[in-house]
Amino acid sequence: MNADTGKVLFQKNAFQPRYPASITKVATGLYTIKFFSHLMDTRIRCSPEALRCVTEAEKSKGNYSKYPSYVLETDMSHMGLKVGEEMSFRDLLLGTMVVSADDASNVVAETAGNGSIERFMQGMNTYLAKVGLKNTKLLNPHGLHHPEHVSTAYDIARLTREALNDPLYTQMVKMTRYERPKTNKQQAVTLHQTNKLIVPTSAHFYPYATGGKTGYHRRARHNLAATAEKDGRRLIAVVLSCEKKENRFHDTKKLFEAAFQEEKTVRSVLARGAQAFQREVSGGKTAVSTYTKEALSLSFYPSEEPEMRCQLVWDKVVPPIKKGDRVGELLLLADNIEVKKIALLSANDVEMSFSYAMQQKCAALLASSISLIALGGLLLLALYFLLTRKRA
Repeated sequence: MNADTGKVLFQKNAFQPRYPASITKVATGLYTIKFFSHLMDTRIRCSPEALRCVTEAEKSKGNYSKYPSYVLETDMSHMGLKVGEEMSFRDLLLGTMVVSADDASNVVAETAGNGSIERFMQGMNTYLAKVGLKNTKLLNPHGLHHPEHVSTAYDIARLTREALNDPLYTQMVKMTRYERPKTNKQQAVTLHQTNKLIVPTSAHFYPYATGGKTGYHRRARHNLAATAEKDGRRLIAVVLSCEKKENRFHDTKKLFEAAFQEEKTVRSVLARGAQAFQREVSGGKTAVSTYTKEALSLSFYPSEEPEMRCQLVWDKVVPPIKKGDRVGELLLLADNIEVKKIALLSANDVEMSFSYAMQQKCAALLASSISLIALGGLLLLALYFLLTRKRA
């Protein structure tokens, strides 16, 4: 997907519901940043409920109805938070976005939800619906499995596009490591980015990558939502359900490279010079013919070829019209969005017809007469006031 226009370059099963796993944290991070940034410097104490943890097998009993969806699992991705540990809200959010910590996600959600992770999730799903995610339902802030916790590749790309508009979000997902600070429970430690596309020492490093979010659990398999930029062109790639961990990086790089290797093509919609557009001019002896001084064309990448159409908008013109006068404009619309416009000029002189010229003269005489009458009335009124004043 083009991150600036939302144009989809390539898709396969883009609207098929899938388990997003930790790509869920794109939604958690963006929603938190947009609505709870005032909490960033707040000191948070990790609660027992936020860090409650059971085995995957225990959660799956009874079709995931025994425990709330947010309850953690023993084999989760985490940053080792302990009950009663104190850390800033910002550090917890960094742990969520940089090292994909499920435990930090729960503490962030509980804090932002004023003590309720369920309340946080209700607000987040409402926000996602407003953003336009039509096939996404998230039941927890981290992405651990639940049968109803689903999204689609298209929705994830659309969400990522929305997230790229937020400077703090883009700053966080570019970080290659996170310095977990010393707390009341643990010593400081360095944690590392899970998106290997942006890690220079990784075999999967991609120089044009600008961020993204990984995801994995047994049922979701390996997922990745990534962003890249080259020559001013910003792209988003989403791959879901990869069999192997390295496949998500290989496939994503292939998608980016296929797009970045494209060369732009130019399509001319209208050539410069004489045009076929003519118009009868009210009060004119002849119709106005037209021409343009420039061509109406558009350059685009082949994978982003838009639906193009030309729209003619006439100006309100009256005779006399001289050759070269502007009489309208031509708009070029790509996917119903105006991308360019050029002036439409008269190719001939258009003189007034006799009847129109007489109408104009009569109108001018009438206007002049009305002006003279009005002026005379003002003079009489002024004379009246002057005479009455002298008598007084």
